[in-house]
This record gives sequence, structure tokens and C-alpha cells, in this order.
Amino acid sequence: MKTSLLTLLGVLLFIPLGLNAQRESNYNYMFVRVYNLEGKKINKGNVLVVTDTTLVIKGKRGYENIPVNSIGLIKTKHSEGHNVLMGAVVGGSTIAILGVATADPDAWIFGYSAGEGAAVGGVLGGTAGAAIGGITILFKNSKSFIINGDLSKWKAFQEGITRIN
Repeated sequence: MKTSLLTLLGVLLFIPLGLNAQRESNYNYMFVRVYNLEGKKINKGNVLVVTDTTLVIKGKRGYENIPVNSIGLIKTKHSEGHNVLMGAVVGGSTIAILGVATADPDAWIFGYSAGEGAAVGGVLGGTAGAAIGGITILFKNSKSFIINGDLSKWKAFQEGITRIN
């Protein structure tokens, strides 16, 4: 009984992986930031479809159809601040967990509680992670496409985005 239950659980855990493998996309859900003709960011999300007249992305608000005549600039990948933030979050949480796990208030030297270990680990790990995230900006290689509502520049974007993937 126990073996069959574990087998069933294992199968149920791996079914979504097989279903996700069936999904096909030409753009591999590339993240883009879209700016209007005045340079203000109007949307961001993963590219789903690029047609001759629209860009379809999936963002936080769902699916968005953005007409070419309203697009001024498209930048690929997340902003540089995203690298710094993700580095700080990962570094801070990892070192904070290590600080909690290694806490020993009764130690002869450097005795500290779990709370102190979490606080110091979070600050030190967050700082180190932010620094590492800042270094990764050098290797980001994001692209910018100036469209300004022009269909000829849009065609260049269509060709360029398929080459990036």
C-alpha cells in the first residue's frame, strides 16, 4: 500500500513536466519592456506573438495587444536593478538561513541566537548578493529596438527577435 501510494505521488508530480514540454513558442517567452513614443514605459511581459501590426505579451495584467503605431522602443530582458534585487534576495535569504542553522547561544566563543544569526546573515548576504548582482550586469547583453511606430523598423525587430532566440 505504501509503495503504490509513493508511486502514484511520483507520477502526479512529474505529469506537469511532460505537459509543459508540449508547449511550443517561437520566442521562448522572452521578457521585454515596451515604451511609447514619448519614452514612457507602457508595458512589460513575455512575448507571445509578434504579428505584422501588433505585439502580444503576457504581463501581470494578462494578455496585452500593443499596436505598432504606439510603440516607440522595445528593450529585451529585465532592467539592471532586477539583477541587483534578485542577488540581494537570494544572497540575504541563503546566508540568513545558514545563520539560523548554525546558531549556538551556548558556544564558548561567538555564541549567538537564531534571530541574531538571521539578522546578521540577511544583512551580510544581502549586501554580497547585491554586489554579485551588480557584477552580472556587465554580462546581461540586453538589446534595444527603436520602432517609433515605423513598420520598416518593426520588420527589423521581427527578424532581430527571432535571431536572439
